[in-house]
Amino acid sequence: MVGVPTRILEAEGLPRYRALKSELEQVRVENTESQRRVDQLTREVLRLRTDVTAIEETARRDLGLVRAGEIVFQFDDR
Repeated sequence: MVGVPTRILEAEGLPRYRALKSELEQVRVENTESQRRVDQLTREVLRLRTDVTAIEETARRDLGLVRAGEIVFQFDDR
């Protein structure tokens, strides 16, 4: 009977349990955020596979591509 409360208060007892419980909650939050990002990227991939406009937008934004005959104007951000 005396050994159980003593074991709970040891470093491997209740303090470790609380630390692990806190770590578990943090991992669950990170997993939720990661799943949200995976879902977003999955939707983006599907859109790029099926929507020509999405492909063009991405090429213009990320690669700086322009159509033949277009004139590009660049302005200072000042």
